[in-house]
Amino acid sequence: MNILHFISSPASGGAEVYVKDLAEFLSKQGHNVHIVFLSSATDIGRNTEYEEKFLNDLKFAGVKTHVVGNNARKKPWLGALSIKKYVLENKIDIYHTHLAFGIIFSALLSTPVIYTHHSMEPRWGKFLYYIFNKLVDEYVGISKKCAIALQSYTGRNINTIANAVSGEKFIGYKRVRIPNNIINIAMVGRITLQKDYMNMLAALNLLDGTLKGKLKVRVAVEGDPTYKAQLLDYIKANNLNSVVEFVGVKTNIPEFLNEADIFLMSSAWEGLPIALTEAAISGLPCIVTDVGGCIEIIENSKNGIVVSPKNPQALADAIYKLVSEPKLIEEYSKNAIQNSVHYSISKAAHLHVNLYSSMLT
Repeated sequence: MNILHFISSPASGGAEVYVKDLAEFLSKQGHNVHIVFLSSATDIGRNTEYEEKFLNDLKFAGVKTHVVGNNARKKPWLGALSIKKYVLENKIDIYHTHLAFGIIFSALLSTPVIYTHHSMEPRWGKFLYYIFNKLVDEYVGISKKCAIALQSYTGRNINTIANAVSGEKFIGYKRVRIPNNIINIAMVGRITLQKDYMNMLAALNLLDGTLKGKLKVRVAVEGDPTYKAQLLDYIKANNLNSVVEFVGVKTNIPEFLNEADIFLMSSAWEGLPIALTEAAISGLPCIVTDVGGCIEIIENSKNGIVVSPKNPQALADAIYKLVSEPKLIEEYSKNAIQNSVHYSISKAAHLHVNLYSSMLT
């Protein structure tokens, strides 16, 4: 089968990592897989070192790549023409977009079109969803909650295929956590209002000095420099410099997670975060906010605590509970490893191939 995935860029986003893992797996299963990017990392100010590794991994797996170009954002007809040319030249059987832009670019295609929605947010008005329904043959939601939300926007039946992660990446980076005197907490995600890092900082500030002295929070991120400056000002003003460290983009997330005892996500909204899925697969106990499909991962993995979003006290209480109960960290860690099969990339790939095949018959 000739499959084309359309995504934003070769960058460190959840949708991008998921599509990369899925494409590599499908390629190894004998499918011809292509990933077309709307933009390059340079076009949108993303990390070029990460992009280089991203593209090299795809090349090694036999996945073909192509960039439409950032100018198609303002001139969508260029994107539509570029996609049509690529689809015809490469005899694509299935066009699978993970961006709304990709739906617009599919307007000239006769190839079956799938759109995967990676968020809970509608993002577009009713009229545009009416147009999307004319172009999209099948919709996919990345969690049960995402599927329900997408159904409410489109009025269509939605396929639910949960986000997944390649287990191969975690060979040698999966272990049961038995904490020592210092508890290392990992966070992964872009510096945006969505991830609500201020919520995390406010929660840390509520902890007493003794407990804060036992914590080291390392945040692997890139993103909005203005928001980052606000976070750094808060850290300085509240003497959290010895507790929180922004470590930049990590090209080896499994290694970064392996160094941690707890994974923390303080988001204001989500779809089904790949970073949280990766944390569960690595054997990390997790503290997450109840947004998007986060609770689905915790319930399936039985590996953590879910708190209400935008509630620093609830987040602080959860941190205190885990840090003060080391045996609970170990229990959650064992559960995470035992239940990681729920988010296997092979399971997601099988569901996608079945969906693709049904569209071609």
